[in-house]
Amino acid sequence: MEVKAEKKFKLKADIDTVWSVLINPEKVVTCVPGAQLTETIDENNFKGKVTIKIGPVTAKFNGDVEICERDSTDYEMTMTGKGTDISGKGGATMNMSLKLNALETGTEVSCMMNVSITGRIAQFGARMIEAVNNKLFEQFISNFTNLMEQDNGDGKTEETPQEAEPVKAASLVGSVIMSELKKKFGNKTELD
Repeated sequence: MEVKAEKKFKLKADIDTVWSVLINPEKVVTCVPGAQLTETIDENNFKGKVTIKIGPVTAKFNGDVEICERDSTDYEMTMTGKGTDISGKGGATMNMSLKLNALETGTEVSCMMNVSITGRIAQFGARMIEAVNNKLFEQFISNFTNLMEQDNGDGKTEETPQEAEPVKAASLVGSVIMSELKKKFGNKTELD
């Protein structure tokens, strides 16, 4: 199952400050819900973990991320990731491209991402995966914005390593289920 997302968001920091944080995996991973960086192989290859909880299902992925392109002149970056559910019951792949644009009062970040999922998490269907993906994006944007606000301008921020909290999407499960029931049965309040 594959889902796609395209997001834009604005930050109050200048483009060079945003870029310096964005190309620093140790900082960016702290903004990704449920993620941990476990090993830096070289400047373009990393290993990590992601934990996602949807309803009663918790999936833990071990994976690899590769920065395929990093263009400091045009402020563009592309990366790929692949992970395997540690239970052996599925996996995920991700392709992402990022582009920064300077604004008069800050920086606009444009991001496009394709995610393909197999296994237990895929059983929830495309609508649920898309809802979870959107929620993750919103959380990332919020976390990254907070990180940039804490940044003192020279690329240094206080970092405290911690165990990744799993992404909890239980409320999304209920809203997607209700939406599907309304489609199937109309707006009836009781099901026969």
